[in-house]
Parts: sequence; C-alpha cells; structure tokens
Amino acid sequence: MLKRIRPFLHLCLLLALCATGGLAQSLVTTPADRLQEQWWSKRHAAVLEKVQAERDAELVLLGDSITQNYEKADPPDEDFQPTWQRFYASRKALNLGFSGDTTAHVLWRLEHGEVDGLRPRAVVLLIGTNDTARGHSAEETSHGIDAVVAKLHEKLPQSSILLLGLLPSEVSPEKSTVDAEVNRYLATRYEAEAKVTYVDAGSVFYQDDRLNTALFYDPRLKTPRKPLHPDTTGQRLMAEAIEPTLARLMEDAPRQYLAALNKVNTAVIPVPRLERDSYDWDQRHRDVMAIKAQMKPEIVLIGDSITHFWGGLPKANRVNGPKSWEAAFGGREVLNLGFGWDRTQNVLWRLQHGEFDGLHPKTVIINIGTNNLTGTINARANTPEEVVAGILAIHGKVRAASPESRIVVMGIFPRGFPVASRLRVPIATVNQLLAAALAGKAGTTFLDIGARFLAPDATLPKRLMNDGTHPTDEGYAIWVQALTEAGVLRPR
Repeated sequence: MLKRIRPFLHLCLLLALCATGGLAQSLVTTPADRLQEQWWSKRHAAVLEKVQAERDAELVLLGDSITQNYEKADPPDEDFQPTWQRFYASRKALNLGFSGDTTAHVLWRLEHGEVDGLRPRAVVLLIGTNDTARGHSAEETSHGIDAVVAKLHEKLPQSSILLLGLLPSEVSPEKSTVDAEVNRYLATRYEAEAKVTYVDAGSVFYQDDRLNTALFYDPRLKTPRKPLHPDTTGQRLMAEAIEPTLARLMEDAPRQYLAALNKVNTAVIPVPRLERDSYDWDQRHRDVMAIKAQMKPEIVLIGDSITHFWGGLPKANRVNGPKSWEAAFGGREVLNLGFGWDRTQNVLWRLQHGEFDGLHPKTVIINIGTNNLTGTINARANTPEEVVAGILAIHGKVRAASPESRIVVMGIFPRGFPVASRLRVPIATVNQLLAAALAGKAGTTFLDIGARFLAPDATLPKRLMNDGTHPTDEGYAIWVQALTEAGVLRPR
C-alpha cells in the first residue's frame, strides 16, 4: 500500500508546485544527479578520488562543458591544455566541470563530496547556460546560480568566488535574451556581497559589435551546431580577460606578464578595483549607491582621480578644487562618480553594478582614460585604440541608460611637465581618435581642452597641475571655463 501511496504523494507535490509556480524554480535549485549516465558517474567518482589526493588545491574551476573543456588537447579547435597550464596548473587547480550540467547538477555534486576537505583561495564559477538552453527563465536560472553560490559559501566559507557571466552564443535569440537578463541580475545581486566578485567576460567574443563566431568551435564540428563553446583562441581570450581579477583574488602575481595579454582589449572588460589607493574603493562604491538613491542629479561626472578630487558627493578625503567646484556646481545637485586610479574597465564595472541605474541627468561629463595608458603589475597599459574603445563603451552604456542626457566626453588632459613626457603622444592620439569617433553623435559633445593647460612652449605649469597629472584649483577653473563656453554650465 505504501508503495502505491508514494507516487500519488509525489504527483500531488508536483501539482502543488505547478499551482504555485514553484516547479520550475525547484528544478534549478533542487540537487539532481546524472548517475544513470555512465561517463558522468565515472567522472564524479574520479573527482572524489582526486579531491582526496589533492587537498592542497588553491583554485577550483566549477561548471559545465566550457570548464571541462580545459582537459582537452585536440588541435586546432579544442586545444585547451596550453591555456590550463599557463593560467591554472601552477595554482594547483582542480577542474570540476561536467559537460551538460545545470545548476541542479552542480548542487548535487557539491552536496556529494566534490569540494569536501578543500580550502582553496578561490573558486571560478561558470554555470547556467544549460539551464537557459533547457528553457528555464532568467529568474529561474538566477535562483539556481544563487543556490550554487550559497552552497559554496557553506562548503568553502574561506574561499573567494569569481562568478562569471553567461557567455554569449547564437543558440537562439530567445536564449541570448534570457542570458543577458541573467547577467544583468548577477551584476546587481553581487555588486556588494563579500567573497563574490562578478565579471562578465563576454565582450572578448565580440568584434565590431557583432558576435565573432570564429571564436567558437561548434560551427566547425562534423555535425555543425550554433556557436556556444569557445574554441582554442576563445578560451584563451576568456582566461586572459579574467586573469587580472583572479590574480587579485588569489593574492598572487598574474600567471602571464600582463604586457603579453594583448589579444584581449582589457579596457572593455568590466573589473572592480585593480589598484590600491589612499581611499576605500569599495566603500566609495557603496556611498555612491546610497547617495544616488536619495537624489536626482542635474549633472553626473564620471571619471578617475581627476574627477574624484574635484569635490562634491560622495565626499572625498582629498579635494583639490573647492573654489572651482563651488563656482561650477554650487546650488546644483551633482553626483561625482570619479574614483581614484580607475581605468575604463573599472568604470564599466561600476556602471554594470548600478551606479548610473535610474539616473536621468541633464548632463553627463565623462573624463576617463589617462590611467589606461600606464601599466602596473595589476593591469597592462592599453594602446590608444583600446582606450578609445573603452571610452566609447562607457559612452554607449550611459546613452542607453539615459537617452535624453547631453553627454560631454572630455579629451584626456596632458600629463608630465616637459614637452617630451612619454604620455604626451599617446594622449594626443587618443584625443584625435575620440574626436573622429564621436563626431556627429547626437547629444554628444567632445571637448578637448588640453592646450589650455599648456604654456606657449607646451610645458605644463605646476601652478595648474602641481604633480603633473591632477589639476589644482586654478587648473580646475580652466575646465569650468571650457564647460561654460560649451553651454554645459551657466555663466556666473
């Protein structure tokens, strides 16, 4: 009798879940195995043995076929071992990727020993594309990813999680739409959660605003399929894109000289803080999110330390231009989204994580790119062409979020006192390229005022920038005058 009742009760439960809309969500958040598939069962058993043997693993890569593919060495299209050896092997990494897995399958594996006894510094998590391919909605898939993150917190409380956005594909327009919704959710959901860093590396797969299908091996299979899995080059580009962030989370040196990471335009890959500075970057981001919720700014400034140190809200611990700020913005609601040491990729991360969401200012002033031209152990120097692409990406994000705003894009200010300063030429090149790229864009003004800072002999006076980079109050006054002449500010 009991055997007959159980199926009936199970059916009742399913009907109840359907009635409440909970069935689909339960499918992505309830652990499920694939033990009936022989290869999957054998791989799970092998992983358990490997976990026992490699308790000193410092890095875990967790996901589906895109992660499992790192074990392949099949040139030319599926030769992923060189990328694994370059970026992950020396970090004592474990590959916990299972082809075809969904969030439910990852949850089952986590509950059945695949990370037990480990204490890795970081986990790289890439999961969810099979959920959306099976028809799960963005909300359902996001719940599944949230459940995996929560389980990782429970199992590996000491580990940092590098959560990757779903990669682009051409499986179907419907899937691409849902994947984009998932990524938007993840960017917002994990913008301030401790131990979780969200990075969307999808931009490396685009060329001229179109998906570069040559970076996926699926169309070249004997039975061609729509692009979904990165090929040898695509997988390496993804590894290069996340390397600066992963190195920071691992608290070690990048596994390849950053200057050699030149196949990816790092200026367009959204990343959080890269450099330590005299202020708390994360706290400033939190301050921005709190302040913007309480105001409707007429003007929003976006930039790096040059903008950060001018003044306004959020308050900075260093203010170089109090008089010029008051002259320009006194009595107006102005939001300062300048962050010291930021590059274009940092600004893109901040925009992705809500700093401009819901804002519709009359004017947006963008002044960014100077730090992209300098390299450190955390980020390589970008070419002028790459910097322009980063600035245009920021412009595009702002324009999409607030179509009615007037956008003023500033040319990069001069740096270095002597004429022969090494950054003068690349700055001039960036400004020339920007002027051409922005010409004719409706609602956009490109404003290059660099010459106004220079003496007749083209040297940079210390009274205008006492460190050769950051304006003094007198230097900021030149910016105010230029904005006034351009009709951005009202004459006083």
